[in-house]
Amino acid sequence: MYSKHLITLFLLSILTACSSINDVPVDNNQLNQEINVRNEQLLALNNWVIAGKIAFITNKERQSATLHWQKNTEQESELLNLSTVFGIKVLELKREKSNFTVEVDGESYQTQDLDNLIYQLTGLNLPTRAMNNWLKGIAYLPSDTIQYHEITQLPDVLISHYNNKIWQINYSKYHHIGPFQLAKQLTIQQDDLRIKIVIHSWKI
Repeated sequence: MYSKHLITLFLLSILTACSSINDVPVDNNQLNQEINVRNEQLLALNNWVIAGKIAFITNKERQSATLHWQKNTEQESELLNLSTVFGIKVLELKREKSNFTVEVDGESYQTQDLDNLIYQLTGLNLPTRAMNNWLKGIAYLPSDTIQYHEITQLPDVLISHYNNKIWQINYSKYHHIGPFQLAKQLTIQQDDLRIKIVIHSWKI
């Protein structure tokens, strides 16, 4: 059951590894990029790696894990690992083109419909396709709305529609990662489900 709940953490939410150059906190008193310029820049960011921690929280329970997520859009490949604090792997997800393989408790599951597989394993509808945009603080659909910080013009809150549900994503602790400005903490919420992510490193 523990591993099944951790599959949901896939929502929470990248790629080829280099160093996280120029990892400097954003000054909340300093005006940053113009909004449209930032959005265009981040839409083109398709190869990345994140490492950190995630927690899956409902009214009944809380589960947490370490997170390593690597994605390469050009090569149509992806690798996600979730493990315990002791380094024990509880979930591994691999993607090659449109084929997904999920390994849980030593059992492997293959699918071309990741959302449906996660639903079968966990009973939850999860925003897997939208996460590539949400992690970067950009809209998934044109109908999504974003509230921006008054001075920095960086996203504070994103309201997104996915699988006929409304999701709210809250962002904090932005850093300059190379030429990009990316959040290191975010919370994704839908009804009583909250997914909290703390990103220790972005690698571009």
